[in-house]
Amino acid sequence: MQARPTLETPRRSLPAVDYLRPAGRFVLQFAEMCAAMCAGGIALDFVFFQGAAALGYPSFFEQNREISILILGINWAIAMGVWMSIRKHPLRHNLEMSSTAVIAAVLLILAYWWFGFAPATRIPGWFGQAMFQCGPSCALMGAYMLFNYRHYTGTAGLHAQHMA
Repeated sequence: MQARPTLETPRRSLPAVDYLRPAGRFVLQFAEMCAAMCAGGIALDFVFFQGAAALGYPSFFEQNREISILILGINWAIAMGVWMSIRKHPLRHNLEMSSTAVIAAVLLILAYWWFGFAPATRIPGWFGQAMFQCGPSCALMGAYMLFNYRHYTGTAGLHAQHMA
């Protein structure tokens, strides 16, 4: 007869659960971070471009595409930084993760300069660019998160705890 687990005896987990739980946490963290970056960034973009229009620059995006793409990236980095601060991520991870939005913007600017690449969207202006830019920014952020997989799954200190 096998004894039932009590508070004193830890439960044995299945290997699949040991793998799936961190992977699920990673996917949830990625979705949360992407939503925070894109939604928060678009809110800041709206404020910026409406402010520019109120100051007499209603066509700011069309006249300054490269600067506008960089502004989108910076706004998204700010949104990501605020969200990561709220979630109490370490400053180093906050800065590294937030920088992915600016890096994506710089890569898009280079593609625009070198290849004349400007996304064809059905939505005109800065909002169409933001809808397009969200994908590459989230992809680059996801790559960064994969590089730091243990941090974003909560397993970074797990090995050290088991060794003690």
